[in-house]
Amino acid sequence: MAVWQFVINLIPASAARIAGVDAARMSRTQLDEVVLALPIAEANALFAKLDMLLPEKPRSYTGLRVWGDEPADDIQVSFDEQFIEEVQVRFDVADISLPLIGGVCDLARHFDCVFATPEGAIIQPSREAVIRTVLQSDAAHFVQDPQGFIEKAVRLDREDR
Repeated sequence: MAVWQFVINLIPASAARIAGVDAARMSRTQLDEVVLALPIAEANALFAKLDMLLPEKPRSYTGLRVWGDEPADDIQVSFDEQFIEEVQVRFDVADISLPLIGGVCDLARHFDCVFATPEGAIIQPSREAVIRTVLQSDAAHFVQDPQGFIEKAVRLDREDR
């Protein structure tokens, strides 16, 4: 992942509910316990939707398919014989694609999913919610002021020692 990319993973919407209430945040431990587990029978529908969003890269690994371009926008799908295990999306914040964000939101809604950031924020699959979160991200801060972002990171690193 590049510092200018914003990363989200699809997780089942049911996994982001605690006692029937939609969660706004989950701990890393809670997220690590979440399994996407879309039935492999859904793979063709998922892959067709992804084909409409980004071009697929040539396959180099069994169990992994990638759409888009790794240093820019891409979507990675991990799967085995039974389940789609993970769908990870990386947006290039320096050249944000509103159609891609909208398409990924449509995809999440189709499969009754929400998004989770690596930090644990839960994002509902709406263009507005995703864009708002992207604009508040470290990736956006880096794109807006790379030197200031790096200086702040160095300062925080020194404070942590």
